[in-house]
Amino acid sequence: MPRWWVLLSGFGIGFLLASWLFVGMPLEAGKGVGETDTYSRDVGFETQIFYVAAGSDGAGKPEYICQAVPGTTGSDDLTTSIWRVMRLSYNTDDRVSEINYAGDDDAYNQICSNRTTLNYD
Repeated sequence: MPRWWVLLSGFGIGFLLASWLFVGMPLEAGKGVGETDTYSRDVGFETQIFYVAAGSDGAGKPEYICQAVPGTTGSDDLTTSIWRVMRLSYNTDDRVSEINYAGDDDAYNQICSNRTTLNYD
């Protein structure tokens, strides 16, 4: 019997034994560095979404997304400077071409009701 066949068959048997041993082992989801056990990246954020008008590129898709940290505002309080405002721009294929934050950062210091007049450079 050729040596390569013995080598391959030994590898195959080892693989089968290893997979048989690990079948009943439970899998656990890990957490990233600095994360707590509760997965809370976007849980509870106050979010307001405003859509592109009909007849424009991206019609009917989100154009402005305003987010506030939980506990800092109510759903109708858009006039305080506690929001992070993001603008999505679309190309002629209705795909997102740019994502810009008001004030050129993602800090929670913008006024959501001013979203159309904010600086997105």
